[in-house]
Amino acid sequence: MRLAMAFLFIFAWSQSAFAAERERSILVGGLTRKYALITPDKVTTLLPLLIVYHGGNQSSQKARRYTRFDEMASKENIAVVYPQGLDNNWNDGRRSADLSQRAAANADDVELTRQIIGQLEIEGLINASRVFLAGASSGGMMALRAGCELDTRISGLAAVAANLPVDWRCRASRMPALFIHGTADTYMPFAGGPVSPNRTLTDWGRVRSVDETIAEFKRINACTGVKETKSLDKVGRDNTKAVITDYECKKAPLKHIVIEGGGHTWPGARESILGDLASGNTSDEVDATAEIWSFFKALPAR
Repeated sequence: MRLAMAFLFIFAWSQSAFAAERERSILVGGLTRKYALITPDKVTTLLPLLIVYHGGNQSSQKARRYTRFDEMASKENIAVVYPQGLDNNWNDGRRSADLSQRAAANADDVELTRQIIGQLEIEGLINASRVFLAGASSGGMMALRAGCELDTRISGLAAVAANLPVDWRCRASRMPALFIHGTADTYMPFAGGPVSPNRTLTDWGRVRSVDETIAEFKRINACTGVKETKSLDKVGRDNTKAVITDYECKKAPLKHIVIEGGGHTWPGARESILGDLASGNTSDEVDATAEIWSFFKALPAR
């Protein structure tokens, strides 16, 4: 009994000391959509908001496990939201006959994002001038689409293992952005083309190359050259090397981390995005979660 009571006390203390969690729902396009909201246990000021989109055929819980952004809620005094896609997928803007059969094809996930921001703003919880988006794979493409369409409502975005689809262009006036790509990603082709080539007969759409994706954001942010490039190769066991490039930009910061030898994974994660050996190497040269929040934290309020 004493052991059980001690466990309950420790559990309650840890919940209070680190973060408060709530399951929320919101009506979007006639559909009830769900998201998890994690905040500091005691909120004394308007909080920056970070929305994290899970990967395709995944869940918000899975994204929490490999990104661990919710652990930053109290440490960094932020609100973190993990929305749930319909049938574990997003309408990230790709077009194909196979994708059109998914429930997510009829979802307005940009509007979902807009309404989550609006709901939390009305409740007096968040600082609407500091709203950030992040995600991996399809979730990264969803962050790109929502950021590009919501434009000035978004303060910055980060996309891991995600390229721009060929089906639309980013019309944002400016957009601080951080990209992380693996050169050995066999799901999101570094050179562009079909998603998951040679892995399935399903047509998951086509994406631009990494170079084309970065070039688009260099154009949007009026980048004129490279400010700094550095390489990290201190961890031999991961078979990867990280090349980090910060661009010189007039409108907004742009940063690119290329994981040489990296797969379809979240660098520094305890498990890969897809959770199996087919995902490729997970780099320990950088921690994607720490890199993303460091990038966002340094940005000025919109």
